[in-house]
Order: sequence, then C-alpha cells, then structure tokens
Amino acid sequence: MSTAVWPPLPPDALKKAEDESTARELAWLLDSLQETLASLKSGLEECYALLAPIEPGSTLVISSLRSESIKGHITRVGTRIVKGVYARPPPPHPRPLKPHPQHNTPPPPPPLTTLRTLLNQSLDMVAITRWTGDRHSAPFISSQLHLLHSLLLEAISVLKGPNLLTPVHSAESGTSTPNMISTPPGQAWFESPPDPETFTPPLPPTLSLHLTLLDSTLLLTLRVLEPTSTQPTPISRFALAIGAQRRLEHDEMDEVFLYRGEEVRVREKVRVEGSADPSLLSLGAKLGALERTVAERRKGLQVLMGIGEEDGDD
Repeated sequence: MSTAVWPPLPPDALKKAEDESTARELAWLLDSLQETLASLKSGLEECYALLAPIEPGSTLVISSLRSESIKGHITRVGTRIVKGVYARPPPPHPRPLKPHPQHNTPPPPPPLTTLRTLLNQSLDMVAITRWTGDRHSAPFISSQLHLLHSLLLEAISVLKGPNLLTPVHSAESGTSTPNMISTPPGQAWFESPPDPETFTPPLPPTLSLHLTLLDSTLLLTLRVLEPTSTQPTPISRFALAIGAQRRLEHDEMDEVFLYRGEEVRVREKVRVEGSADPSLLSLGAKLGALERTVAERRKGLQVLMGIGEEDGDD
C-alpha cells in the first residue's frame, strides 16, 4: 500500500513540503517534551522520597542460605543502616555479634549513597533541560535526554548489584579470578572496611563485614580472614592429608587482598541475603518506567532529526 499526493507535486515542491511537515512535527514534539519533563521530575522526586530518612525505616530479616549459621535483622533508614544484625559467625568467632551504631556513626553502604547521588543528578538534569538552554533546540534537548538516560541506566544497574561472575583483581598478582563480585573503585570490601568501634563487641581484626545491593535487596557478606604470614601447623597439615579436616572452598580461597594495610586471605566466606525491601523494589520499578519513557522520547526525537540509533549513542 502506498500514499500519493494529488495533484502531483514537482520533486522540489514535494521535498519542501516534507521538510515543512517534519519541522512542524518536530516543533510539536519539542513542546510536548516539556510536559514529559515535568512528569519525569515528579517521578524522580517519588524515587528520591523512597530513600528519604523517614522513621521507623525498613526492618529486614536476614538469614544465610540453606542454613542458619547467620541470622537476624537489619534496619535501614534512608541510606543508612541504623540497627544491627544478630549474627552467629563461623568459627573461630563463636560468640554472637550485634553490630549497631555505638559511639561513631557507621557510613552508609556505598551503593545507597551512589544511588542517591544519581537521583540528585537526574533531577538537576531535568531542571537544566526545562529552564536553561533553548527548549526549541532539538540537538540540545536530544543531548540532555541522552545524559538523563545514562544516569537512569546507571541507577538501575546499582540497584541490580554487581555481577557475581565478574572477575576482580587481587593484591597478589593483579590477575583476575572468575566468580567474584565486581564493584566500582573504592567500594570493594577490602578497600573501605567499616570502623570496628561501631559494633558491639568491636569487630575482630580477622572478621570483615560488607553490605551491598543485589536485585534491590541488601546483601551482607562475612569473611573470616587470616594473614598471609600465618603458616599451617603440622597438625593441621596432617588433618588435611588424612581427610579429618577439610578446606572450606569458596571463590576467594586462593586470592590475596590488602586489608587494613595487611595482606590477608579469606579463610571462610558466607553470603547472607536480606528479605525483600519494599521501598527498594518500588524504587526499581519506578526507575525502570522512567528509563523506558526517556528511551521512547529519545527515539522519537532522533527519528525526526534524521539521526540513527548508533549516531544518537555517540
């Protein structure tokens, strides 16, 4: 099926009419985008409110998979963890551990801080697009939507968490090992350990606690560490040789990390997933809807500007 113009127009006149029609459609789309930007602002403010420090916060039950070697709860208020975990770490730390703020305020988990920063930047981007620059300039609006789309995609990736199969670099040789959690620079468990005095009792130097996000839920990872200078005793070697004692296998067992200025190995490792956080789940759904809206508006604008998808992503 084809469309024809009657009476037929000369090629030059037809091209001029097509350009005028495209210009009118582009002008209409740019005007309608102002309403879209206002809607995006409201949606981003709702997302930001889900991370607001409103009491009493969200109390989440945690338990280690397939066992109860670690169990308890975590209370999140905004981007901070304000109450602790009743934990039963694996040997050699058999006594209960109850992390909670004591004299110092524990720093918020880095992913939540990053998420709040990205939401702030997205709100600033919407405000700049609406109130500065030329609202009738298609290249300006297109570039702003591209930046906003990138921020939303990054926020969604923070909520999804790191890929458990992405390799990470060790301190021993700089090589990569699979099946390890990949985190942004400065957010790895051995790069930014919490202050031991924020827990009761204080964290032993051979115990590491690390909180991150995974699929919009909090993921707590406990590691029992041992210095690389520690050598196995003849008794432990004999027990391993005859099978009376087995080595606990995990994805970091052969790696060396620099932790608090000392090279250590991870002797034991336990991951503990929290129950679903309603606020974070709602945040993920809202961000997904906002990202799809921006992507659709970008695509429509690129079509009218005559820009391909590959050119628009440059």
